[in-house]
Amino acid sequence: MAYVPFVDSKPVATDDGLDVIDDIRENLMAMRDAVVMGMMKGWSYAPTVGTGSASQPQYYIYSKGTERLRATVTWGTSGGANGNPTQVVWEYSTNSGSTYDSIDTRSITYDADGNVTAAGP
Repeated sequence: MAYVPFVDSKPVATDDGLDVIDDIRENLMAMRDAVVMGMMKGWSYAPTVGTGSASQPQYYIYSKGTERLRATVTWGTSGGANGNPTQVVWEYSTNSGSTYDSIDTRSITYDADGNVTAAGP
């Protein structure tokens, strides 16, 4: 059985009931796989230094065609957060990164030993 990737154009209005259910099931399985793998099939990923450094890049950019998902990372500079990401701003672009729309901002906190104590909005 061949792998069925996520198809964002499915289900379509002309599908009958069983086709709709099959399309939804296949897309749900592809999304499950993307969560487990950390990336959707067909997308690529690259860190971009920006104002950061090679070890702490400012951006992580995921792309497929003209679509982009960008994570802008703020890195901790002291205490348990030193060297760890403390905030990630997620954005989406449909025009190869010319402009981005905001998705969400996530903050991460650490104890004195660098262990994550909380993460969320």
